[in-house]
Amino acid sequence: MSHREPSLELVPSGGRRRLLRAETPALLVERVAAALGHEASPGRLTAEGGLLACLACGHPELYTQRDFPRPVGITIVVLAAVLAPFTSYVSLFVAALLDAALYHLAPAVVVCYACHARHRGLQPSPRHPAFDREIEERLLYGKRAVMGKPMRPGGTADAPEPEH
Repeated sequence: MSHREPSLELVPSGGRRRLLRAETPALLVERVAAALGHEASPGRLTAEGGLLACLACGHPELYTQRDFPRPVGITIVVLAAVLAPFTSYVSLFVAALLDAALYHLAPAVVVCYACHARHRGLQPSPRHPAFDREIEERLLYGKRAVMGKPMRPGGTADAPEPEH
């Protein structure tokens, strides 16, 4: 099991973010279902507690990214830029190293393409690839999508990384 407690962060458009936590992935499925008013669907998890589909909406296309707080990264860069003339621009190099180190230490979070829910603390298998613009295009624009590749059977579970 992951070192972090399983959780789901709901990101409604225009509303307040909501964080649901549980001691186990199965209990998280039940809490999410109760909170959203739908029936619990354990088929969204593997037997080991890995994610097959979004716990909030059931969509099978998910992507993985680092759970790095963007305001921290921006603060580091802005502070380094302000200090740059006084440090012979060494602060920019230090900021880049610090930012890269913090980014690589940040845990992974799995995000739903459809509802943008953020899943944390679940088993890493099956693995979901990094963000793929083609999947987002298809979901946003449907038949009008320029790139929109068709959905894979089974969604993104253990899919290869996008070719960029």
